[in-house]
Amino acid sequence: MTVYESFAEIADRFSTLLVDAYGVFWDGGGFYPGSLETLSDAVRRGKRVCVLSNTTSPGADSVRTYAKRGMLQGVHYTDFVTSGDVLRKAVLEEKIDIPGRKIYMWGTPRGALFADSAYRLVDDISAADAFYISIPQLTDREKANYPEFEDEFFLSRLSLDDDHRLWDTLTEKPFAASLREMLRHNLPALCANPDFRAFEKPKTGGEPRPVIRQGAVAEMYRRMGGRVVEFGKPHANIYQCAFAVLGIAPSPQVAMIGDTFRTDIAGALHAGISAVWCIETGMSRYEKEKGVSLEKQSNGAMEKVFLIKSLGGKTENR
Repeated sequence: MTVYESFAEIADRFSTLLVDAYGVFWDGGGFYPGSLETLSDAVRRGKRVCVLSNTTSPGADSVRTYAKRGMLQGVHYTDFVTSGDVLRKAVLEEKIDIPGRKIYMWGTPRGALFADSAYRLVDDISAADAFYISIPQLTDREKANYPEFEDEFFLSRLSLDDDHRLWDTLTEKPFAASLREMLRHNLPALCANPDFRAFEKPKTGGEPRPVIRQGAVAEMYRRMGGRVVEFGKPHANIYQCAFAVLGIAPSPQVAMIGDTFRTDIAGALHAGISAVWCIETGMSRYEKEKGVSLEKQSNGAMEKVFLIKSLGGKTENR
């Protein structure tokens, strides 16, 4: 198959772009070289450029976050839709497939998605109708229970101070016991970030690391026999939301640009749009470095996929 150096080589094929964030233009610590230039060129040429991200943050918050980093709405993209937006809409419309309205918060507490709604957060697992998978991190006390994984913990940039430290992890194993407790209570899980991992830069510095994220926890719960209700790529709900925001219908002139086959590329193909796979950045690169070929990542389903090395034609920031 043809592998293009950058998206610019095939840009004229598309009128509308859906663009993943982590692993495509953002590496967890900075922008990939050439990525912002590629996006701004698309906007200058009149294309709609919608960042489509699996993050629980609302799109409006993400717009502000990236503006502080130098990526501006109207210059580098036109719209921003997140999986958090999709869940929030379902919350406000009371259209979540769970048996009640009481939610237990699992992981680092983030309750804004359920604020001012019919859903209520509860502290007692036995009183909950479902649990929400928030960011999978550990406190100092929780981390101390797993000395065997000491080398796989990294101080999170979300840590507030020395008294409120949070630890990201490269392994999902420390979360198994608490998930078994959820299963014992027969609670369905809500997940608004189906990504298995995300590259995050530790608070103490160094290169971004592929830490466990909500999708990996959701997958672990499924394998235990639990039921999971998900919002975000690869599911239709986020693509349908993006189409509504953009006022378009799915077509080959709409392209999803992503680094993860399972979420970005498979989701795009199922949504009836073109898929552009960045194969030398983000999670694709991580999987290849682990020995997982592109064929295995895609389960051999690459026939209709455009392959590019990276969005901007370069893969290294440093």
